[in-house]
Amino acid sequence: MVEEAIHNHPNVEEQEVEVIQALEQRIERMEQTHEQRLEQRLDQRIEELRTMLGTLNLHADQNVGDGSWAQRVLPHEPPVVQRVPHKI
Repeated sequence: MVEEAIHNHPNVEEQEVEVIQALEQRIERMEQTHEQRLEQRLDQRIEELRTMLGTLNLHADQNVGDGSWAQRVLPHEPPVVQRVPHKI
């Protein structure tokens, strides 16, 4: 269909340029949409991981009182788990 339009158009080169530009614009919009979706997914996953880390810290605080070893995730560091002995 595109090829027919090109052949029927009086200025074939001009028509080819228009078709190519339209395709480039479409590709650019698709790339932008893809990047936005990827950023949204990454933001969502980061939020989920922060929630999980917060839950781990909460559980560590609760475990200290029952005489067991607690695991505590250190804040502002890469996720590092250390053993915290219960003090008698």
